[in-house]
Amino acid sequence: MKKLQNLLGLILLIFFLFTGNANAQNDNSYPGLDNSFTNLSSNDSISLFTGAFAFARIGGENYAGLRLQPELNFGKVGLGFDIPVYFNLQSGELYSDEFKNGTGVLRLISYVRLGRKKKDPVYLKLGQLQGESIGFGSLLNNYSNSPSFEKRKVGLSYDICVKKIVGIEGMYSDFNTASFNLFAIRPYVRPMGASGIPVLKTLELGMTYITDQDQTIRFDSESGKNEFLSDGIKAYGLDMGIRLINSRIINLTAYTHFSKLAKVKSDSLAAYQQMNAPSQNYGAGKGMGFGLNANMNVIGNLFRLNSRIERLWYTDNYLPQFFDAIYEVNKDAKILALGDASSKQGIYGSITASILDKIVVGGNLLLPDNVTEATPATLQLNLRTKDLFDKIIIEGYYTKANLVDFGDTFHFDNNSLAMLRFAYKITPVLITGMDYRWTWNQQNDGSYKADNSVMPYVALRFKF
Repeated sequence: MKKLQNLLGLILLIFFLFTGNANAQNDNSYPGLDNSFTNLSSNDSISLFTGAFAFARIGGENYAGLRLQPELNFGKVGLGFDIPVYFNLQSGELYSDEFKNGTGVLRLISYVRLGRKKKDPVYLKLGQLQGESIGFGSLLNNYSNSPSFEKRKVGLSYDICVKKIVGIEGMYSDFNTASFNLFAIRPYVRPMGASGIPVLKTLELGMTYITDQDQTIRFDSESGKNEFLSDGIKAYGLDMGIRLINSRIINLTAYTHFSKLAKVKSDSLAAYQQMNAPSQNYGAGKGMGFGLNANMNVIGNLFRLNSRIERLWYTDNYLPQFFDAIYEVNKDAKILALGDASSKQGIYGSITASILDKIVVGGNLLLPDNVTEATPATLQLNLRTKDLFDKIIIEGYYTKANLVDFGDTFHFDNNSLAMLRFAYKITPVLITGMDYRWTWNQQNDGSYKADNSVMPYVALRFKF
């Protein structure tokens, strides 16, 4: 299995490097950032039906059956479903864990969407969330509310702008009645939005508030809940951005931000720190930064590029983009990391590119000036091909958090999330392929552990 992991990592790295000069998201109407390219979803303008006959290994048990995944799009309205019909090969029982607790059968709906973020005045998305960003991403960036394949959550993402001047964007991670989960809200204003004055009309100022009091069952935990979130965590941010260049070929946005992670007031956290790190001086942490975000579009869809580069400064007990793709896996571990985080400065960079809308590849890297266990790096890679080959489909994503030694970039462990898909179109509607996933699976005792699975399948997929 280790050889397979290394091979998969090498394939992803080759694609990332080989097409590193390749596309990105389209020109956005507003300067706020939209990282939705990290979500490997279908085109917003077409409807699809996918029915995959597959074998799966979940929580140490073997299952066989099919997964129905229709996606309906009607203009600005989109609706996605994810309906598992798996039977345990030993007991013959229907797999129903996805419908237990909280929202229950609502998990059959993968998402409901209205509009497109940063392109339409009204954007709403209810369901599974991936690649979420609030404001310019200083606190919440590339966030996913469902890191476990079989334990999806139902959340809400929205962005509403009134008369091009006043707006509000935000997110709620999980409509589970057990607790008040990750909640983010950012009111913003564009003082000159309705003026029509070039450049100045794009000036945007925003204020972010984030809190999380999650008491639901946690990933990778035998105790069940996030012990250090008994009284919640709070974060605050201020940001400002303006579009400097807005042409048919390139647009360039400059932005700056300041944010604060308040001290987590938890008796269990204090007791843990007293026992394991009595000399540790843990308190609130602050960070600030400035950067540039650029979009390039050359000769229609021949070449598109989105890139972002940002300079960061932060104090003790602060980690930039604290609410990220790995946050939902182990929130207690993220909070403990704040106690060890020391004052640092570093660089965040990302790139997404495409050629002829057939190869879409992207990646981002959060790199402190001095990478240590207290201030690790975080890497994400994304790949999607569309009609690159006549009958072959290749797509995938990879996230590596808490990265200290770059020699371990493709070492799959508890800090990794990955999916890689190879598929072949037998006919225009019949597809066979194989998915490789590195994710978290539920064990018999209710805990979660990192695990991998290979899922061969035959699927029906057609447009209508």
